[in-house]
Formats: sequence, C-alpha cells, structure tokens
Amino acid sequence: MIAAIGGGKWHGNKELRLNNVCEIHEANAESIIFCEQEKLIENAAKSPAGLIITTPEFVQNFPERSVLISEKPYLSLMRIITFWLKQDAGKGFTGIDPSAVIHESAEIAEDVSIGAYSVIGAKVKLAKGVRIGVGCTIDKDCVIGENSLLYDNISLYENTQVGANCVIHSGVVLGADGFGFALLEGAQQKIPQVGNVIIHDEVEIGANSCIDRATLGSTIIGEGTKIDNLVQIGHNCIVGKQSIVCAQVGLAGSTVVGDYVYLAGQVGAAGHITIGSKAMVGAQSGIFSSVPEGARYFGTPAMDANLSKRIAVAQKYLPEMLKAYRKELKGKSDD
Repeated sequence: MIAAIGGGKWHGNKELRLNNVCEIHEANAESIIFCEQEKLIENAAKSPAGLIITTPEFVQNFPERSVLISEKPYLSLMRIITFWLKQDAGKGFTGIDPSAVIHESAEIAEDVSIGAYSVIGAKVKLAKGVRIGVGCTIDKDCVIGENSLLYDNISLYENTQVGANCVIHSGVVLGADGFGFALLEGAQQKIPQVGNVIIHDEVEIGANSCIDRATLGSTIIGEGTKIDNLVQIGHNCIVGKQSIVCAQVGLAGSTVVGDYVYLAGQVGAAGHITIGSKAMVGAQSGIFSSVPEGARYFGTPAMDANLSKRIAVAQKYLPEMLKAYRKELKGKSDD
C-alpha cells in the first residue's frame, strides 16, 4: 500500500508496521525516512528506520533493509504524509455538540460535525462531511461544500461560499466589509459593501487571514489556491487557480491575480492592477503597476528580478561613487 501511495518499487519486508515520518536522526523502527543526497547515505544506513525511501542510484547502499525505490524520494514522502494527514483529518470532530446553536432553517447534510459553541445561521447549507470546530460563526445564507474542514474560531459573514475539500485554519475571517471610505464634507463616509466572498474547491487558508467581501459582486479565490497565515485580501480581488500566497501578503481592492502565481512573504500590491498567470514576485516587493504573465519581479517598486538584483548590487558602490564625484567637483572649483 505504501508503494502505491508514494509511487515507487518496494523491496524488503512487506509486513512492516509504520506509523511516523521523521528526520534520519530521530527515526525508530516504525519510522519512514528518505535519502536522496550522497552525504546522508551513511547516517541513513545506520538509522533504525523501518523504511528508507531512496533513489535507484543509492539503493545498493541499503542491503537487507526495507526500501521504497523512487526517482523522487522527497515527493514520495510528501505523498505518504498527505495520505496520512487526510486519514487523520477531523478525527477530533464527532457529531454535533449540544452547545452548538443551529437555526431551524439551516440545511445540515449527513456526517456533518459541529463543535462546541459554534453558531450556524439562517438558511446556511452544510454539505456532506463538513467539519466545523469550536466557537465558529457561520452567518446566514453561507454555503460550505463537501468535506471541507473549518478549525476553531472562524467567522464567515453572510452569503460566503466555500467549496468542497477546503481547509480553513483558526482565526480566519471571510466576508468582512471591504475597506472603502470616501471623504465627503470633511468626514470619512463608509462605502457600503454588499458583495460576498466565493472560495472554490481545494483551497487552503492559513490562520488569521482575512478575505473581504466585495463592494459589489464577489471576491473570488480560485480552485486549489493556497493562502498562508496573516494574509489580507481586499474587496473585489480575484485570485486564480493553483496560486501560492505567502504570509503577510496584502492585496488592495480589485487586484486580479492569475493562475499559478507565486507571491512571496510580505508582498504588497496596489489596487486595480493585474498580476499575470505564472508570475513570481519576491519577498517584500511592492507592486504599483501590473505584472506581465510569466514575469519574475522583485523589489520596491517591483521590477524585473534580474534588473532589481543588479541595482541592489550597484547600491553598495554609491558611497565611493559619491566621494569620487565630490572630489571631482572640488577639483573643478579649485581650477
């Protein structure tokens, strides 16, 4: 079964009991480890690990050991971990806690779990296998798709839609008002926010991230996109499918992010711009204008990554250049 999950060819004892994955130095007889670097072979061979995932090139170094032979051992290990996590996911979620408050008009499918003190509002629809943790608030007209997992203390404002097989971590807020104000007659007047948030299937959202409802229409997160902790996505943003949004990224309102985009930590994007599909933006970059498809951007203001690196390298020579320039000016004035 492990071979089928991880992908590869099994050699050795097929009756092994395996219950954990770990670093080589932490292994025990029930551990799975991986070795795809020559410098790790000696330590892996000495470890008591029950199973070693390694390459065809290195397998000869582990005679009489149980091995899974894989072209990409690390990828095989990740597949096994993912399988185990899916088996364990939601084991602490069992049924509907008596303290949960559920509106009579809510539609609760079979095999749904709702934790203590959670509140389910009017006309909410929870599909089969949904698991909701402790202290969550699911406001009226929200929809949550099959097998989605919501951890503790999550708030979904009204009319938020979450797809199937999503994972939402503790402290997330979906559908809070977008940050919209207009200065009228000397005072900041709130712009009403009457849209919603739509999260497509297979999305994961990290702890304490916030995605604001649209002013009109929808703020949308595409299928398979993964959002890290402490991310802020403003009103009317659209993030495409299979994108990666790392910690502390901030997207101002109406930013459009394409498919397969990578935004590294603390990237900030001005509103009403487009970040093209398959673009990558380096950490702490500030984006003030649209980014072309497939581009590699870095810096503030963000620009082509290679150019930005050349500028960064050149900056360290500025003091000497300034000194030489001043010396030249002084020489001219003396003349």
